[in-house]
Amino acid sequence: MDIMAMTTKLTYGLHVASVQDAAQGRAAGFVIDAVCQLSMGDEPVFCFSVMNKNYSKDCIAKEGVFNVSVLPENPTPFVIANFGFQTSKDVAKWDVAKAQGIAFTERGGLPVLDEAVAWGQFQVFDARAWDTHTTFFCHPTDADYLHADVEPLRYADYFSKWKQPVMDAFAAYKAEGEK
Repeated sequence: MDIMAMTTKLTYGLHVASVQDAAQGRAAGFVIDAVCQLSMGDEPVFCFSVMNKNYSKDCIAKEGVFNVSVLPENPTPFVIANFGFQTSKDVAKWDVAKAQGIAFTERGGLPVLDEAVAWGQFQVFDARAWDTHTTFFCHPTDADYLHADVEPLRYADYFSKWKQPVMDAFAAYKAEGEK
């Protein structure tokens, strides 16, 4: 059985989440792909599944509020590298982003990437722990388009078009830091 065959062909996107890390006194951030809208109506429900070993998962559990930036189909490769290849436990990722020229704006007290197609802020109302992930069930408290005419990045496109440029961007960043 090849679960990756299914998971890399589902149509879902890549996003960057931001959450307050009270212990570090800064915002944390990470790449998330497991996002789903469950309902609409007066109180829409979204779910976000975050790896249990992800440091920011504990921040979401503590804070109960986080932002999500929907990445564009042509993202800055370093955005995915920065937020996906290192931990907020050890790295102030939003400071790194700023130093690398990645623009973001604070919305609702948390960072949102300026290149995002859209963004949303979410309030957790329930959670369920699984073997590898915790799923947070949330209501949006604010959201808007930033670039409504741009298509979002699909997870499958990350693998087929962006994985190598992202890895190259991270390698260049690490090599620069070693100088």
